Amino acid sequence: MKFWGIFPKVALISSIYAILAFYLNERLEVGLFAFPTLGLVMIALGLALWFLCYLQVSKAYSEGKLFTKGCYSKIRHPIYSIWGFLIVPGFSLLFGGFMLLLPLVYWAGVLGFIGEEEKALEERFGDEWREYSERAPRFIPRP
Repeated sequence: MKFWGIFPKVALISSIYAILAFYLNERLEVGLFAFPTLGLVMIALGLALWFLCYLQVSKAYSEGKLFTKGCYSKIRHPIYSIWGFLIVPGFSLLFGGFMLLLPLVYWAGVLGFIGEEEKALEERFGDEWREYSERAPRFIPRP
């Protein structure tokens, strides 16, 4: 599995839906439930957190190590969580209408492909991955 994991597949599915949603919003003149200020705040926060996690995991990846500290100490896939709970929903709030379903499309893609990424990680890191996956949930930290 490449560094980007399942992200290209999820991004493709989400992008196709986003284009369709833009078209439908424009064609049907739907712009209900748009909250651009909230959307921009969510996107800005999400991008800052994403950049932090990206820096942490990219260094470990280049060294061939499984990273389990920092952003990755509480959940296994913080980058997917940041995109799914902040960036994608923030983007959908900018435009409203059919874009509000974009987070559901994103999560359907992530949940549909995540097993493939985790299998590759288990094959690469073996017991280290299995132990980590037992203590760290996928997307939402335990209380």
